[in-house]
Amino acid sequence: MAMSETENMLDYIGDKMDALDFDGDLDLNWDKEAHVIEVELTMYVEAKEGYEVEDQDGQTLEDGDEVDYADAILFYDQTRMNGQDYADNYLAVVPFEGKKGISQAAVVALFDQLQTLLDDGESDLLDFVDGTSDAETFSLQFDNAAYQAAVEAQPEAAKQTFYPYPKY
Repeated sequence: MAMSETENMLDYIGDKMDALDFDGDLDLNWDKEAHVIEVELTMYVEAKEGYEVEDQDGQTLEDGDEVDYADAILFYDQTRMNGQDYADNYLAVVPFEGKKGISQAAVVALFDQLQTLLDDGESDLLDFVDGTSDAETFSLQFDNAAYQAAVEAQPEAAKQTFYPYPKY
């Protein structure tokens, strides 16, 4: 598929978000000043009766309350900042190359991995909330090594196709 001249990385990431099979909420945020793009994701499950859950803000949820879990992925301009400085605040931090943007391979690999993570994560969150999980806390874990391997496994053409940073 040929890339249209007008499609930039924001459009391409948005298209990939739209294609995800996910029951929760997905939001795309672009901070023009900071040269970053965030993909926010929120999962929702209902708390089981008689099971107490403390949410990310430390609030205890009552029976039948909806439990939500939020996390985000940061796409950052590696020519302007060190994304690793923000790694603790995000599920994943993904660099792009200034105005050149991001490779198709990086985005495809990320969203393939994200789909699996969301599928497993929704199931794990449900297990956590209904008490069938032994875990003390719930959080999604992004496997950066698997992501890097997935990028490397992409076709050479995808590694050479870049979606530019949006002009404003």
